[in-house]
Amino acid sequence: MFAAFLQAYAIRPTQNRMLQCALSTAIWGVVVAQSTFFAGAQSTAPLPSTDPIQLTDFGFACNFDNPGTCQNAKWITTVSQPGTIRLHDSGTTWHRLQPDPSIYKWTNLDLWLDAIASHQPRAVLFTFNRVPCWNVRPKCNSRGSPNPPLDLTAHGSPSFNAFVTALTKHCSPAGHCVKDYIKYFELWNEPNAPPYWSGTVQQLYEMVKPSVGIIRANVPGVSITTPAPFLAVNPSWMDEWLAQENTNGRLSDIFGFHAYIGPGSIWKPVSDLPERRFAAIVTPMVAKKNQAGWTTTPWINTETGFLGSGPFTPYDCPLNQGATDDECDAFLARWLILQFAYGAQEIDWYWFSTIGRQDGTYNELIHWLLGARFTGACTHSDPVYECSLLRANGQKALILWNTSNDSTHEPRNGSVSQACSGETCATMPHKVGSEFQIVKDLSGNTAAIPANHVVQIGAKPVLIESGSRANP
Repeated sequence: MFAAFLQAYAIRPTQNRMLQCALSTAIWGVVVAQSTFFAGAQSTAPLPSTDPIQLTDFGFACNFDNPGTCQNAKWITTVSQPGTIRLHDSGTTWHRLQPDPSIYKWTNLDLWLDAIASHQPRAVLFTFNRVPCWNVRPKCNSRGSPNPPLDLTAHGSPSFNAFVTALTKHCSPAGHCVKDYIKYFELWNEPNAPPYWSGTVQQLYEMVKPSVGIIRANVPGVSITTPAPFLAVNPSWMDEWLAQENTNGRLSDIFGFHAYIGPGSIWKPVSDLPERRFAAIVTPMVAKKNQAGWTTTPWINTETGFLGSGPFTPYDCPLNQGATDDECDAFLARWLILQFAYGAQEIDWYWFSTIGRQDGTYNELIHWLLGARFTGACTHSDPVYECSLLRANGQKALILWNTSNDSTHEPRNGSVSQACSGETCATMPHKVGSEFQIVKDLSGNTAAIPANHVVQIGAKPVLIESGSRANP
């Protein structure tokens, strides 16, 4: 996160659709029931996938040092339980795990490994970040350094290679090993932001290139994601990174970046509508990937939320800036749906423990999408957005919303309270096809579509589907 500045046993979807949908449904049942798992030999999480959508497509991060979040690897207590955890701000940066050239302090990582083992199935993304102070000039503080390590040459950094080797071979005292539970490695956090990396793109490539071979040798079935830039700062950084990989050798299996609904710390719900931000930052980033010849490479958004520079407490939804819970419900759902329909293989919500009332919306969205397949990107005929999908039960479905009340004018206090007030959002009638019989809202309420085939849609998305009854 840029606040300082402003998986193993999986069935591929192409292999067996019916079996994978059954697996997804089983995983959802386990999450809802919040069953207790015994620590196994390794991760049992299915690979993230867009076809169909898996629980591992929904990810979270949680601050290790904040008493109100996930201090000392305390697991999130939300109703929704995303299938992937991203280990960033988790007390596991290089400078904290190796505070001295000859000393490793694995306690924080061990706490996470044991917690992850007891919350299976769960995929894990480990993010590299922060060079130790003993390894840079000038000296730094307890937060580590963004400077390249002292021993970095065009052939790599021996100290970073040693750290990666020790990391990937490490097991907690309880026997939970990195190689068994961490199957995704993000090569650096926000390297386009000076607080996290002060070196050049080429220097970062030279540092991590040898380490990728070490990771692949020590972690069976691993996937490597690109460094993830923060798009409010120098978005062209990724062009340079793609050129490094294309010129000097591919390292990454997955293309990753960070995109928030709002890029700074001020809530601007009109200029930062999910649809506008999606068109302004997400689609251009995916285009960069494709234009570089990476058309078949999956893409993920490994850090998102309402405001890229916080505040993230006491709630992620900026209620103290005039936002309402209903507004945040609508924005969260639309932001995630647009990306999943566009092919996102994973989206990780930052500081998930402070998601507040949006926990229910997030949980319902998982309920809608788990095991489903979008048939294409969302389309719109202003002001109505329409996203077509096939649900896990095989039924044709649409997700619909109407932006007319929150995009045509600047309401009082910068809020879209005229679109959402109290527990309801303004709606307008919209006619749907006769094949659709059921409508469901983000609160989980289900109703039959009337005989005239007209449903009410507003800022909050609704799910409509064929069938004669409500479906899970």
